Amino acid sequence: MGKSSPSPPPAPDPVATANAQAAANKETAIAQSQLNMVNQYTPGGSLEYAQRGTSADGIPQYSVTQTLSPEQQAIYDLTNQASKKYGQTANNQLDQVSQTLSSPLDISSIGPVPTADNDAWQRAYDSIIQRNQPQADQQRSILETQLANQGIGYGSEAYNSAMDNFYRSQNDFSLAAQNAALGQQAQQFGMANTAYNQNLNNLITSRQMPLNELAAMMSGTQVQPPNFVNSPQSQINPADVMGATYASYNGQLNNYNAQQAQNAANTQGLFGLLGAGASAYAANPFAFSFSDIRLKKNVELVYRDPRGFGVYDFDYVWGGGRHRGVMAQEVAKVIPSAVAMHESGFLMVNYGEVIT
Repeated sequence: MGKSSPSPPPAPDPVATANAQAAANKETAIAQSQLNMVNQYTPGGSLEYAQRGTSADGIPQYSVTQTLSPEQQAIYDLTNQASKKYGQTANNQLDQVSQTLSSPLDISSIGPVPTADNDAWQRAYDSIIQRNQPQADQQRSILETQLANQGIGYGSEAYNSAMDNFYRSQNDFSLAAQNAALGQQAQQFGMANTAYNQNLNNLITSRQMPLNELAAMMSGTQVQPPNFVNSPQSQINPADVMGATYASYNGQLNNYNAQQAQNAANTQGLFGLLGAGASAYAANPFAFSFSDIRLKKNVELVYRDPRGFGVYDFDYVWGGGRHRGVMAQEVAKVIPSAVAMHESGFLMVNYGEVIT
């Protein structure tokens, strides 16, 4: 309002704010890293951190050194020596093994892969049938004698029925003989297959054994570093520079808005205090009115504006009833541009500038 109206706070520079936040994050990361680098000293040895320099962007660079106790160092050296000998022995043996592995695995020495022996099945079946044949012939002879004694002649229905039953039983026996022969065939195949697999496994084992020995010796060459306790990890949250910056800006902006609201309220107050005449003055920003204190009498203070000047009720020295307005001498101290001098030597006030 007038020349004393406050200006809005400048908005934060987003680039500068982001750079400040990045710097805070970097410093936090460095501090956190330094807190987590804890030197350790144990009966078995020590673990120590040391700064070895600084990167191009100013970040400290560190190295870590592990030192064993004299006793553990001696054990470590002996272990390394043994591992070295294991490796040398393995390399020497590898030359011999490579000659064996250069040729493909030859399984011809264990014979062909077993298969089901159909001749064996036939021999087993024939053997069962031959053993049963005398008994079958005897049973047929007895049956024919019985039929003859009963007066059942050859070719009759009763004769054919009895013989059909006999041949059915013989056929059932033949089927059973086939199954029995099949079982003997499977048994012989299983034994042959087991023997073949055993020979094959023996051949593969004899080829793999040198490789297994090499693998065992090579495993002894692995270096075992000393173990240390994990350092406790500290967590530090970086300073919220961006949040604080924008929070401060928001606070300043809120204060500015509050001042603007207060100034608006004061302006409304001046309008109300100065009455219709103030509105007329405000409508013409170039209109000046005599407000010199030397031209007024019976002055009474009505309101004190926050900018420092007062609003008064008064009478002009030439009469004309009570009036309300400001004193030019007071306004000149806070809004000089709103005060002008008349050619008569008395001061005038531009109310349009005072109340806007």
